[in-house]
Amino acid sequence: MKSLKNHFSVILPLFVLLFSLQFTFLTNKIVDNYSKKLTQDYSIVVVAPKSISQAVVKSRVSGIKSIEEISSKKILDRLKGNISSKNISLLKIALPKFYSMKLESFPSAKEIERIKNKLLASDLVIKVETFSKTHNKIYMMFQALKNTAFVFSIFILIISVLLMFKQMRIWLLEHRDRMSIMTLFGAQFWMKSAVLYRLVVVDSFISTGLVAVVYLTFPKLEIIETFSRSMSITMPEFDILKDTSVLLGASLVFSLFIVSIVIRKMNRE
Repeated sequence: MKSLKNHFSVILPLFVLLFSLQFTFLTNKIVDNYSKKLTQDYSIVVVAPKSISQAVVKSRVSGIKSIEEISSKKILDRLKGNISSKNISLLKIALPKFYSMKLESFPSAKEIERIKNKLLASDLVIKVETFSKTHNKIYMMFQALKNTAFVFSIFILIISVLLMFKQMRIWLLEHRDRMSIMTLFGAQFWMKSAVLYRLVVVDSFISTGLVAVVYLTFPKLEIIETFSRSMSITMPEFDILKDTSVLLGASLVFSLFIVSIVIRKMNRE
């Protein structure tokens, strides 16, 4: 019972740490996927005095993915009943060209301003509409989500470190007599600490497995699926091989590092 309690005292902080780490990865993936969708819908509208070439614009302004001319046919069709055909023809010649420009990635406010200034400085266009006010709100929301997830992970990391240090010291006190006897017989450092290292390795595997189970079942919950559909969000799938390997590696490095520090510190004492 005591041994089970000791294991739980390590599994809990490791589980919380790995859960928050995977939550950060998940949040970043969701934000990146949603940004890609918005990039496909977002475009900059420009007005040009004459036809412009996509190759020329791309050579002068970086970040432009594609350029598509916006037809003025619908506007002219509405005017056919009010003005003569001759005036319609003249209007076609006088009207400037309108273009919709798609970007390669979801830009920041600075990136939008840079592209706008580059376009205006190129003398290819006479007006640029970036819809920056709406875009900046969405971009700031994305950055806030990423920053919140990062701060949350740092906070959890600090708590996990403190809990792990405390539990490692308890374990060492329980095994101190055994380690002292082994020291008298000339046992090497790794031999004296083998039991403790084995314990944290086992707990790392258990914690990683628990987190993997949570994130494999989490996206399949009805409430999560309903929320995702309502927000047009695609929940990233948990990659059993890749994500589990990353979490297990992080858990092993974290726990073994703390155990080594605590053992060396207590040996000096």
